[in-house]
Amino acid sequence: KKVLWSRGNGWVIGGLVRILSYLPPTHPSYERYKKLFKAMSKALMESLQEDGFWRPNLADPLDYNMKETTGSAFFVYGLALVINKSILENDVYLPIVHKAWTNLVSVVNEEGKLQWGQPPGAGPDIVQQEDSPSYASGIFLLAASEVYKMELDGIG
Repeated sequence: KKVLWSRGNGWVIGGLVRILSYLPPTHPSYERYKKLFKAMSKALMESLQEDGFWRPNLADPLDYNMKETTGSAFFVYGLALVINKSILENDVYLPIVHKAWTNLVSVVNEEGKLQWGQPPGAGPDIVQQEDSPSYASGIFLLAASEVYKMELDGIG
């Protein structure tokens, strides 16, 4: 079956939102990046699972059917950032951001560690609840900063 690695796609979303944040809308490539981001966002919306998490393999959620927070945090970051910049429709994507963010926060343990973070690798793999690689916290904080901006601006 097809494999679409959650965290790998998260890096792409993270890169695209940075491009859209800094590239002037008048640049000849801006619309191409915006179109790619919108297409990815639509696919992400469709692959979000009922529990508010994306799975390690976006193309086959049963392949590794467990929560995965590194990709999920990247997606919240990217979607929230473009909502804050009015690139995406709030009414379509805001419920996705809220659902995923609420569930990300729910898996921060008592020590403040984000759980279910996929360990280093080159593709989808098994994730354990206690997995909390250091980069998971950084991605989570990126998402938190954009969700916070949404709240400050009264978007959320």
